[in-house]
Amino acid sequence: MSTASPSTTFLLSKWIRRAIDEVDLSALTNASASAASNHPSQWPANVRNSMALCSDEFLISALRVARSLAEQISEVEDNIAERENNSDSDDEHHCLLPAPGINWADKVQVHVTSDGAANVNNGVSNNLLFSIEKADFSPDDMSYKGQSESEDGMRRIYSLGLVFYEIFSGGERPEEIEQPKGGGEESHAYKTEVIFQELSQETSEHNVDPLPPIDDVDGDSFDVANIFDDVIEDEDEYNLCNDILGDDFFNAENPRKRQTQSCHYKVYDVSVEPLKAKFLPGPLCDLVANMIDCANGNPSSEDSYHKMSEVRDDLQLMLDKPAIFLYDQDMGRAELQFGDRMFGRNAELSTIKDAYRRSAADGSEFVIISAASGYGKSLLAHEFGKHVLAGGYIFLSGKFDQLQQGKPFSALAFALDIYCGILLQDSGPSSKVAEIASKLRSSLGNEAYHLTKLIPNLASILEGPEILAINLNEDCGNAQKRLQYYQASMEAVLQLLNTLGASSQEAKSFFFLGCCREGEIDEEHPLWNFLCTADRLSIDFTNIILDMMDEQTINTMVSETLCLSPRLTRSLSSIINHKTNGNPLFVSRLMISLGKEGLLRPSLSRRRWEWDKEKIQCRELPDDVVMFLKNSIRELPEA
Repeated sequence: MSTASPSTTFLLSKWIRRAIDEVDLSALTNASASAASNHPSQWPANVRNSMALCSDEFLISALRVARSLAEQISEVEDNIAERENNSDSDDEHHCLLPAPGINWADKVQVHVTSDGAANVNNGVSNNLLFSIEKADFSPDDMSYKGQSESEDGMRRIYSLGLVFYEIFSGGERPEEIEQPKGGGEESHAYKTEVIFQELSQETSEHNVDPLPPIDDVDGDSFDVANIFDDVIEDEDEYNLCNDILGDDFFNAENPRKRQTQSCHYKVYDVSVEPLKAKFLPGPLCDLVANMIDCANGNPSSEDSYHKMSEVRDDLQLMLDKPAIFLYDQDMGRAELQFGDRMFGRNAELSTIKDAYRRSAADGSEFVIISAASGYGKSLLAHEFGKHVLAGGYIFLSGKFDQLQQGKPFSALAFALDIYCGILLQDSGPSSKVAEIASKLRSSLGNEAYHLTKLIPNLASILEGPEILAINLNEDCGNAQKRLQYYQASMEAVLQLLNTLGASSQEAKSFFFLGCCREGEIDEEHPLWNFLCTADRLSIDFTNIILDMMDEQTINTMVSETLCLSPRLTRSLSSIINHKTNGNPLFVSRLMISLGKEGLLRPSLSRRRWEWDKEKIQCRELPDDVVMFLKNSIRELPEA
């Protein structure tokens, strides 16, 4: 019977202080300096704190805390929406939130566990303080019956943004609303917040209105300030409360019917420049700034958040792919690079892997990937190759090239040449190579030496004086006379693969993966006959047809290429999807073209990519991949 790992709970402020102290900075010390003077404990406090805040150890753990808080609020908001849509539901327990305000950080508690296995797998310290189980708000503070309206949701984002400011700054609160610590007079903002929270709590618990009915008061002598005499003792504090509650509070037609759960609070313009001064990652500073932009319930920029779930998703991306979404990019050297990353083909990749596993178990499997030009057939095949190589096996590939039809078995020969190269590297003692050469001579006789024309690396395996007698510059015609069963056509290779697949039914397993263009195979094509023959021989055959990418996949592709959150690239991706019809090659070529034209460019001031949406919208593209590539070639500078 398994038992839960023991956990320890800290208030947020205490966890931040202790976590910073526990960060291991020894890897940053200079080995050439003396041990005593170079130890992090000897560094000035501000230097050590700054280095600790920027360390992976603290950043990743702090992101887990932040993500856990955003997840808790998102779940409650989902429960609120479900409850409002379901009138029969009377469960209010899961619809409680802390009231929006500036002191949420005081309500947060962090739970850590001594079981750090999950953190170790992600390269994070096994220290107790960095083994985050979860973070949440104290149940005693979850008394506010949240509203699902967007304005209320924005205020929660603002409130949580202030918490994130404190987490990533190392326990500092924004100077605009800073609460003095260690004695002394409390800040103007904090006192205002406490006044309202106490007032709101009292009226909510006792279901009473803080104002008497207007009918009970002489209209000419009505003095609003007298109502708050028990709470506020001077005129300045009254003005603060008036700022919190707003003029509508006192001018309402029926104050008794006011919803006590409605929350108003003083809003402060908070700058994240102090976070940037600590050299925290730019995307993280932007995340906090975009949350604080929601202060008045209305986003002030197009980058601002609209739902707490968006905050949660961005934090998760920073945790999952920090190199792309968390750390700063070198915008001075930024260029659009797509490499060999695959997007949106995970289902097809799983199908190929399943066929491969079946072939390894008991028999032959043929898989054909078919799609239009530019849909990513070769990329999917090479992604599968990575899977094979990761398992310690060998993945061989070749391509039928119209320019090399005069070379017999050019595609298969290319793959076998790679295999011979691998044998030479991994065969170990020379006796192993000699054994392979002996088996080739025994099976093929002197004809084995003529294969070196097609498989150059085979010459290094066979060696011997016979190799010198072979004219490697001999034309293919003479080679074909010696090897009459070879043909310089796809049909011969397909016939060979068919033979290999049939023989594997009685001997070893065989797996073949091929790619072809959709629409180019008819009943007269050699591949069609090959597939029909494979079916008669009871060889399992899987045909994978790739379709265009959907808009969400294109947005993922654009997002990871530009190292920006998917919510920020959605408008650009929508335009690109409309213009490319979901063709992956079109997408990459279009973005490269936009970069050359300056419509998609790196911004040094914003430290991110930016684009001209209107001009991109007006950009015209040809409908055909070939025409698009021709136009791209024409745009190349002359030699």
